[in-house]
Amino acid sequence: MLSGTVEAQQHRATRLGHPATRFATPLQTQDDLRERFRNPKLRPDFTIVLRQVNWPGDPEDMHQAAATAEIAEIEIPVGSVMPFMSSRENGRPIALREVLWAGEQPAPAYAFFFSSRGRRYRCVTPKACSNFFVEDLGPEPPRIEVRKSATPEAGLCDPIEMRITVRNTGSVPVTGVRIQDTFPPGFHLRDGRTSVDMDAGSLQPGDGRELKFLVFAGSAGTFTNEGRVTTSEGVVGTATATTRVLAPSLVLECAAPHFVFLGRPIDVCLVVTNTGDATEPKATVTLPLPPGAVLASTTAGGTVSGDTITWELPPMAPGGVEKVCAQFAPHRELGSFTFAGSVRGTCAPLAASSCTTEIRGVPGILLEVVDAMDPVQVGGEITYIVRATNQGSSGVTNLRLTCMLPPAQDFVSASGATKALPENRTVHFEPLPLLSSKDQTTWTVVTRARIQADARFRTELVADQFDRPIIEIESTHQY
Repeated sequence: MLSGTVEAQQHRATRLGHPATRFATPLQTQDDLRERFRNPKLRPDFTIVLRQVNWPGDPEDMHQAAATAEIAEIEIPVGSVMPFMSSRENGRPIALREVLWAGEQPAPAYAFFFSSRGRRYRCVTPKACSNFFVEDLGPEPPRIEVRKSATPEAGLCDPIEMRITVRNTGSVPVTGVRIQDTFPPGFHLRDGRTSVDMDAGSLQPGDGRELKFLVFAGSAGTFTNEGRVTTSEGVVGTATATTRVLAPSLVLECAAPHFVFLGRPIDVCLVVTNTGDATEPKATVTLPLPPGAVLASTTAGGTVSGDTITWELPPMAPGGVEKVCAQFAPHRELGSFTFAGSVRGTCAPLAASSCTTEIRGVPGILLEVVDAMDPVQVGGEITYIVRATNQGSSGVTNLRLTCMLPPAQDFVSASGATKALPENRTVHFEPLPLLSSKDQTTWTVVTRARIQADARFRTELVADQFDRPIIEIESTHQY
């Protein structure tokens, strides 16, 4: 029961729920509490109680909170002094001030928080009696809500739209609102700035401001950055947004034959592959003309300006491949050409590749073997002259001559461009390192006719440039 009168300085409660003094029927559930505040018959009584204690808030705020706020179960400790407690006297709603709970055990109750006219309150209702009281928790703190959004996925060259929104979610104004954002490394505005800072002024309860801006990324990857809002009251709010930046990546491969022979054209191709994860809208391939090279033709789209061939490629999706080629006219001199191509995209950085083609001559050996005297009497000497002529356009290297005597002859002597190494009926000559184009060299082998015969003197010449020996046979009639 509640003891004391309205005028008393403090009331002492030892039992709750007496039918004569309880504010309404006991509470069993949280919904029971919400129903009490919704009850149109009780609403005036709530207001009467609050007026009696000169409560400065708006009763409507309390009723709205009772309908929507989270309701918690609490216990009122023994010895607690409540600022006031609603009750009834002869059925009329009254407010008892400074109520001391002096029961034997803590009193089970429901509680919820709400704000009204710039202050924060807690409404507590013991379950046994539906009597309620309101605690003043002090000024309502300023509150803001910050949200940030960004384009979730964008290409490296595409603008990324970012938005930072701040809203006053409290019940008191906030002043000196400032919206700030410092971008991840490499991000920038169109004018090059790497951060934004906006004075958003003051916000009344429920009001909001939005800052929208476009940024550009400096590299591919996944980036998260934080927007920050501050107020003069010391309130700080932050929010983050994440953007995945995709980028094309171009790889260039130069392809040309390692060598061509004199008088043959050179075909050079440049292969571009987009190994990135975004489309390259427009790539440009360039190929400077090497000094001395004469362009014969290009694949479609190739244009020549000065000493450079240029191709403009169509958009290349990730994994896309484009190939351009040029043919250079036959060259008449030995040497080499280096082709150094490059490709640059609108978004993709420069990529380069080079390849070299050697201009080689064509080897061509004329091997001649003649006998100085034919026919020859038995016992007479035969001189064989072996002559090698390089009729080709490139040098021939490591020439090795071997002469094989027929059975009807005996070896006498040998001489010539390299030293002879006779062995039984075979004469080997040490290698000749080089026989240049149009040069000629000679070896001589002297034999003796041993018996009558139609003798066959065989020569074989091998060199690095030939897969098989060059063979020449000279016939000598011995009588």
